[in-house]
Amino acid sequence: MTRQQSGPSAKQNRLLALLRSADYARLRPYLEPVALEYRQSLYRANKPIEAVYFIESGVGSLVNTMTDGRAAEVGTVGNEGIVGLPIVFGDERAPTSVYIQVPGEGVKLPAKAFLRELSQSPTMQAVFLRYAHAFFNQVAQSAACNHFHTLQQRCCRWLLMTQDRMPG
Repeated sequence: MTRQQSGPSAKQNRLLALLRSADYARLRPYLEPVALEYRQSLYRANKPIEAVYFIESGVGSLVNTMTDGRAAEVGTVGNEGIVGLPIVFGDERAPTSVYIQVPGEGVKLPAKAFLRELSQSPTMQAVFLRYAHAFFNQVAQSAACNHFHTLQQRCCRWLLMTQDRMPG
């Protein structure tokens, strides 16, 4: 059930590690290693999502920007997930943007190739839908924490979540 980890595109993304060998083999030819720099935009609100990213180290921030320009982080993604989750649901745009908050490394995959391969594999679809559910729960928990907890408590939560996603 697990794939073999070999080559630069199989380092540390835990979501990719969950894929069956055959499913990972479908994606592997499209995976391109990338350096993820601080404040690098992975996609912008209401613009086409050209690629999905599997972060291996570092953290991406899902940011919602209001019409007056104020912005708030509404979620984070690290080595446990995928940046570009709307693609899993067949959407090519999102109302949020994603920026790198903690620099690191990852792999990217053209969104069209990802969607094509995803549509061919029910087992791959199941993995990404379970992740989407977990991510939704994380965002809901963050919203509740942002409402009920002090700034110090929220900062501690963010630091612990970031530490969990870092290799060292």
